[in-house]
Amino acid sequence: MTTTHPLKLAYARDYPGELATFLATRGTEAVLQTLDDLPAETAAPLVAMLPHRQALEVQDKQDDETLIRWLNAAGVDHALTLLLHIEESRRARILQGLPSRRMRRTLEKLVIYPPDKVGALADPSAMQLNAGMLVPDAVALLHEHAPDPEQPVWLVDDGGGYLGRLDLGGVLMAKTETAKLSAFLMPVEALRAETRLANARDFPEWLRHTTLPVTDHLNHLLGSLSREALMVALRGGNAAENSLGQSMNELTGQYFRVMGICLEALFGVRGK
Repeated sequence: MTTTHPLKLAYARDYPGELATFLATRGTEAVLQTLDDLPAETAAPLVAMLPHRQALEVQDKQDDETLIRWLNAAGVDHALTLLLHIEESRRARILQGLPSRRMRRTLEKLVIYPPDKVGALADPSAMQLNAGMLVPDAVALLHEHAPDPEQPVWLVDDGGGYLGRLDLGGVLMAKTETAKLSAFLMPVEALRAETRLANARDFPEWLRHTTLPVTDHLNHLLGSLSREALMVALRGGNAAENSLGQSMNELTGQYFRVMGICLEALFGVRGK
């Protein structure tokens, strides 16, 4: 790796969101050139803030060792986002290569869900954009990577936290050079990844939307779930009928799962 220009390094380190937005409008090759001489702790947040399709393309071109370095250097928020942008067939191998046992186990608990839980069905390819992105930059991206009109575009913060749905029509018709996407945010309640499929079927938000966001216990956006995909899974026998007892068991299970992850992050042994 060549020596990074100090101004480039400082900007990438201090303004990863702004740089990711700028590079995203200029294509994957521009992103790769920028990453070429950045240290892992600076490259990881930058890649984590790219739109999903671009982050997927960028990480697909990296070897396992590079992805492991990025994950190891990132905080949990960005590491989770990076992991969701890695092809599923590579995830287990990348996770096993992490030198930190605590980070490995935390990420495994955040992305690997039993088949009867919503998290197992979440589609991570759902398009998401940073709410701080300027409207002209977002419109350029949307024209380049035109989403299916039936599929929502979700808005997230710098850490990948879910905020809401983008008013796509409003953005495409907006006549402004200074407004940010946050001005076009529509609230949509998210499904929790720990929710049983049978309980998710009765989620009130289905009355207004055919596709919903899926978040983990820290509100990270994991992807989308369509009503159709949920019903297919239910017909396939992946979830039992709902009941008061099952609901209480689910609530208790979620509580101990979240507490376990939080306590491990606070007090876990740093395995090397």
